[in-house]
Amino acid sequence: MNRRTAAAVVLCVLPLPTAAVLAALVERGSATSPSTAGALVAAQRAAREVLSYDYRTMNADLARAEGQMTPSFRRAFASTAASLAAEARQVKAIVQATPAGPPGIVSAVTDRVVVLLFVDQAAVKQTPGTTTPTTRIDQERVQLTMTRSGGRWLVAGIAAL
Repeated sequence: MNRRTAAAVVLCVLPLPTAAVLAALVERGSATSPSTAGALVAAQRAAREVLSYDYRTMNADLARAEGQMTPSFRRAFASTAASLAAEARQVKAIVQATPAGPPGIVSAVTDRVVVLLFVDQAAVKQTPGTTTPTTRIDQERVQLTMTRSGGRWLVAGIAAL
């Protein structure tokens, strides 16, 4: 075997172990794995429930949202929920959040998955002193950090992007 042929063989064979390792890493973090698939479904459900509310049923809506959260995030959420409820009642806000398109995985480890969602939020509001409500649809990018706790995926954090 001449030098060029030997060099070609080495260059072709060396990348194979690297490719195998990369393939294993991609498979381990794949969205189709049972672990991440459950987190994706839970994130979509949580986005609907946490980001939707109706001023007429605000207490029930907030309770339903808090049921999707870890205890620590629930405490953090509670600090803003009171002002959200007051503002929603003042402007008679009804907001319906709907995940749009498939979710994506930003990062994943055994019991923690960060999910990127595109969410459409349709809002109807009537500010005091106006005779007709206004309707608006916002397209948001939201990152939900999901943590598995007690066999369930719960929201441990939300960030608007």
